[in-house]
Amino acid sequence: MRLAVALCCVLSVLAAPALAAPQRVVSINLCSDILALDLASPGQVKSVFRVSADPEDSPVAALAASLPLNNATAEEILSMKPDLVLAHSFSSPFTLNLIRRAHVPVVQVSDAESFADVRANVRLVAAALGAEAKGEAWIARFDQELAATARPLSAHPPRAVIYQDLGGAAAANTLLGALLTHTGFANVIGDSSGGGFVNLTIEDLINKRPDFVAVGIYRPLEPSLAHEVLSHPALKAYVAAHARAIDLPAKLWTCGTPYVADIAARLAAARDALTAPEFN
Repeated sequence: MRLAVALCCVLSVLAAPALAAPQRVVSINLCSDILALDLASPGQVKSVFRVSADPEDSPVAALAASLPLNNATAEEILSMKPDLVLAHSFSSPFTLNLIRRAHVPVVQVSDAESFADVRANVRLVAAALGAEAKGEAWIARFDQELAATARPLSAHPPRAVIYQDLGGAAAANTLLGALLTHTGFANVIGDSSGGGFVNLTIEDLINKRPDFVAVGIYRPLEPSLAHEVLSHPALKAYVAAHARAIDLPAKLWTCGTPYVADIAARLAAARDALTAPEFN
């Protein structure tokens, strides 16, 4: 009798339908938008954050163009009657609390500081959307792109810095720092206890004598005081005389998604150029 009951329970579990994938997904942050729009089935995402439709900010602007845009407020989100909200760990706790109190599931991606973090975010969103196979396929492509851009660290690797608006430089223990190491550069900025970018004046940068300066470019055609440091005559003169430089579009690295593989490709090409006879 016990065996029959146990067998009946097992058969019931096997016959139970899988949980249906959410069909009214609202994403409220650029970083979750990028992942959702690449992984979701047609029509599954009902709205994304307004920034995602701007090609200056977003690598998925074309995918977001036909969708309603939101401002990440609780009122507009709940009015869309979502069955899943995708957000970021930096999204407003107050907004997310209101959404959860309305019994709407929330999934939050995190800042990526490593390639493993990128994969984890892809898997998190893919699982939430019921798109696990698509997520694994994306990760496989990402890993192939990384393998193609890997460059060994030589005995005396080129010294490099990734520099952006306001004089921020990417520390070694960041995703951008990992990309430098991955492509065979020695980052002139070491680990930062706070992670992220560290402040580096033009004088400090020049004193570190980098062979290569990668400039994180955000909205280059829109002048700002924050951007002025990148046009400093001393920086231009140093690069012209002692280093090579390339631009890295911010929309490819602001969020830790597989789109950073494009940054790896640009850095690997620059690393190869530094070993060319005309540079040595």
